[in-house]
Amino acid sequence: MPRQMCAYCGNRAATDKEHVFPRNLYPKSKANSRVKRLTIPSCNICNNGWADDEAHFRNFLALAGPPNNIRQELWETTINRGLHQIDGPRRIQDIINALQSVEINGDLRYKIYPGQDNRVSRVVKKIVRGLSHHHGIQSVVPESCVWVDIMEYQVPDELLAQMIYTHREPDIVEYRYAIVQENGIQSAWLITFFERVTFIGIIWSTEHDFEQSPLSPMIAQAEA
Repeated sequence: MPRQMCAYCGNRAATDKEHVFPRNLYPKSKANSRVKRLTIPSCNICNNGWADDEAHFRNFLALAGPPNNIRQELWETTINRGLHQIDGPRRIQDIINALQSVEINGDLRYKIYPGQDNRVSRVVKKIVRGLSHHHGIQSVVPESCVWVDIMEYQVPDELLAQMIYTHREPDIVEYRYAIVQENGIQSAWLITFFERVTFIGIIWSTEHDFEQSPLSPMIAQAEA
């Protein structure tokens, strides 16, 4: 029987099961949930390669926008404990470095923008790649074929209606996707975390398709 290969790199045998959505997004109150958490086959190197960024990802998303009950619980439990661990000062400094001052109704406030953070984007790309494998759309998707960004505009209802909806606890994460297969685009994704922060993701069939896409100049301008 042929050995199952890692769904992320495709180069090494799958020895682990990687959670597509980081386990650290789920607080203790969800321990008995019957909602299945997605896992896909992974090698040990890929499985462990996101651990530090996933903690960073959770902390940033927990700070973005008004909290819901899940984010509040995470702050009071796992995030608070993590900030008192040996790497806590580094994580606190990461948060401080990302804060931006903005004026809202004449008051100076500090906000965090997860879409501008490369480590946050890396984790979202990993999630999109994992979902593509899970739904049988495309496996072993290179990170270079994935683009993600914060969704800043309301998606028209008629477009949402054409996308497939699913969730892994709506108050933690819910997502929609569509198989496109046009202009080199394989699939499109909308992923909402903690009912607050929505990312858009696009997977191109190849890196060449991405580079030649009419969307590439707009993406490059947005990222500049």
